[in-house]
Amino acid sequence: MRFRLQWVLLGVSLPFAAAFALDEKTGGTENVFTLGVVEVSGSNLLSETNPTVETVTAEDIQKFNRYDVGSAVNMLPGVTLQNLGARNERLVHVRGFNSRQVPLFIDGIPVYVPYDGNVDLNRFTTFDIGEINVSKGFSSVLYGPNTLGGAINLVSRRPTRRLEGNVGTGVGFDSHFDYNFYQGHVNVGTNQGTWYAQGGFSYLDRQFFRLSEDFVPTRSEDGGRRDNSGNTDYKGSFKLGYTPNDTDEYAISYYNQNGRKDTPPYAGTDPTVSPRFWRWPYWNKESVYFVSRTAFLEDHYVKTRLYYDTFENALDSYDDARYTTQRRPFAFASKYDDYTFGAGLEYGTTILDDHLIKASFSYKQDVHREVDDLNLGTPTERYADQVFSYGLEDTITLTDRLKLSLGVSHDSQDQLQARAFTSGVSERFPLYNRSAINGQGGLFYDVTDNTQVHAFVARKTRFPTIKDRYSFRLGSAIPNPQLEPEDTLNYELGFDSRQGPVEFGASFFYSDISDAIESVTIAPTACSRPPCFQLQNIGKAEHLGYEAFATYTLDDTLKLHANYTFLDRNNRTNPNIRPLDTPKHKVFAYLEYTPWQYTRFIASTEYNASRFSSSDGRRQADAFLIGNLKAVWLVRKDLDAEFGVHNVSDENYAYEEGFPEPGRTYFMNANFRF
Repeated sequence: MRFRLQWVLLGVSLPFAAAFALDEKTGGTENVFTLGVVEVSGSNLLSETNPTVETVTAEDIQKFNRYDVGSAVNMLPGVTLQNLGARNERLVHVRGFNSRQVPLFIDGIPVYVPYDGNVDLNRFTTFDIGEINVSKGFSSVLYGPNTLGGAINLVSRRPTRRLEGNVGTGVGFDSHFDYNFYQGHVNVGTNQGTWYAQGGFSYLDRQFFRLSEDFVPTRSEDGGRRDNSGNTDYKGSFKLGYTPNDTDEYAISYYNQNGRKDTPPYAGTDPTVSPRFWRWPYWNKESVYFVSRTAFLEDHYVKTRLYYDTFENALDSYDDARYTTQRRPFAFASKYDDYTFGAGLEYGTTILDDHLIKASFSYKQDVHREVDDLNLGTPTERYADQVFSYGLEDTITLTDRLKLSLGVSHDSQDQLQARAFTSGVSERFPLYNRSAINGQGGLFYDVTDNTQVHAFVARKTRFPTIKDRYSFRLGSAIPNPQLEPEDTLNYELGFDSRQGPVEFGASFFYSDISDAIESVTIAPTACSRPPCFQLQNIGKAEHLGYEAFATYTLDDTLKLHANYTFLDRNNRTNPNIRPLDTPKHKVFAYLEYTPWQYTRFIASTEYNASRFSSSDGRRQADAFLIGNLKAVWLVRKDLDAEFGVHNVSDENYAYEEGFPEPGRTYFMNANFRF
């Protein structure tokens, strides 16, 4: 019965489309900080756009109540949400590439924890975001290094009126109507012609979540309220901009994120997986960014990006589910204190007819400082890398309907310091430098005014992270400072079309991956806590599949949308190693119905096929289908109230086996705009 309702929601949309992507070709630019955009999404090939870039707008985020970046981009085709359950981290895969291979940016500035190259997307709330741009396979070389499978760029807001903003608040309840969630946010902006200011603050608190009534209790989870499942996030942001004329702009931004989270223990049935009793008392990020654009001599411009980021987090591992003592061998209290700084320079010109030429340079230094166990007073470990990137890009208008995009880059990684402490003894690892040359080319052709086709090939690389090279993995691994970059050749062929009220399209993609970094089992005597492994460049893999989308719009009354992704990942080096965390089939669809001017109803659904949670195939997360319902009442033109249900049928589902997601939840929100 529970599956039946959600199949109905899915079936309503699919007859109109093989799939849908959220305003991915037509995202609006109002209140978007355009200096933070690296690639412009769109299907007009005669302008500076890239039809392979997809966009989640601020309207999409509010429409579907996607409070964090991971859940927001999960609505797009080709993007799959991942729950790294043992760390309670939300990550994503883009066409099979993980978050380290598809890095996160804010206004074109790379953002990741220097140690492992990841960020927990749950910690990045969406209340102050203007739009999110997702590039897949053919990302601009202007992004810099490590965009093996693409890039995700969070573009901030920019005010357009003398006074504008919004205020929102909401509460949530579990399936027993117990209060468990609160969110509140405010954004205020002013544009005074020659200068502007934008500020925002948000607060999100989840005390716990309740599991589905279908969850079967296990040795470490008895059902009901999920053990150790709370989190709290504060975020403040401020931007001040100077616009002396129509072409020049200078903006400085400040961000402060403070969070804490619990890690629910493993609740599966695999006896080889032991539950962890972890809590993160703080997960903080503080940032200062400067972005500018200066035009000169009519045909030329220069963009600059300067930034400084700090990442601080602490992890407490406890003896048991009481979370009070730290006496057992696996218990510890660790602290990471990382920072990064860098700069980027972009020069562009149209001095040559039918050419848009861009050249870029970027520099970034990452520093990781770690204390393994505060209780034992272990010394501080320190690691540092620096990365350089030089890029050149040319977009050529060959004819009125045909455009060619070419790009090349040279990236290098220099290892500056690697000082660890093993059994109280200082150890300095040898340092190595790595470099890579990347290139790409794409053709974009307007078949008609309403239909476009595109094809591209791109060579991309990713440098191994500090964790990849030096981590002992709590005594179960041997470091490998000589790891080389992994690389891929990405291919895509696709089209987009608009015929009357229907917009639709499809893309076929293939990635040929070499020197993939994989775990290799070695002698157990080499490690203090066997079994023992080492990361090595031995892997060859391929990702192939296709995406399709469609949108049907009937005046202002009805919208039907859907998108579908097929993904097949194969390890060619060892076919017995299963690909982790990605389903072969994924569907997202929604129906939006506005029967009256002041009332709107939204029904959405998501289907994921089963996925592997262990490389031997023993752990597997089952296929699932979840549905959501929401009603919006426009109290007046600047105020609305929302009432809705997530996971309508109380589906028992998980993105990783043993780490179940929330059951049915109810919410009420109010939003005021001025």
